[in-house]
Amino acid sequence: MWDDPAFPVFFASFTPVDELALLEIGSRPARRPEAGTTELAALRAIPWVFSWTQTRCILPAWLGAGTGLAARPVGELRALFADWPFFRALVESLEMSLAKTSMGIAERYLELVPDAELAARVFDGLREEHDRTRAAVLEIVEARELLDRHPVLQQSIRLRNPYVDPMNAIQIELLKRHRSGDGDALRPLLRSIAGIAAALRNTG
Repeated sequence: MWDDPAFPVFFASFTPVDELALLEIGSRPARRPEAGTTELAALRAIPWVFSWTQTRCILPAWLGAGTGLAARPVGELRALFADWPFFRALVESLEMSLAKTSMGIAERYLELVPDAELAARVFDGLREEHDRTRAAVLEIVEARELLDRHPVLQQSIRLRNPYVDPMNAIQIELLKRHRSGDGDALRPLLRSIAGIAAALRNTG
């Protein structure tokens, strides 16, 4: 996906990555100024993660993990989870990120991508990898639902997420207005970015 020449176009349309620079909260520019660097490679880590978090996709946390885990027998992975603290922490981090992810909400951001065919092609690939990762994590931890072993945390996320959903819907409409040249949309758009980050307790 990283090598897909259309992916940077999808990313810039699908996420508010360009609008993040308007917040003026970082100590450095969002992109490195080195000449000859590709658009994605020039992007710094924080705006890369922050922009995907805003869409509720949280892609940097799980992209590629499902494919990698599927390459090994589940029994071997369960043994690593039981005996190797590093691997256990990795899987638990994946589980937490997946619990915060909402591909249903993320799908709404496809409205921002002008090329519908591109949007569907890229997002279908992302959804497949997300579902593959989710299935692998549940197999490894031997649970039916994410965070079943941490019911208080599970309930906290389940209670919080529905209150974030309307902010995402508002943000999508504000992004449309801002990108069409509506100057009045900028201030509430920036507030929506701050609100979603605070609600998810995650920026990048």
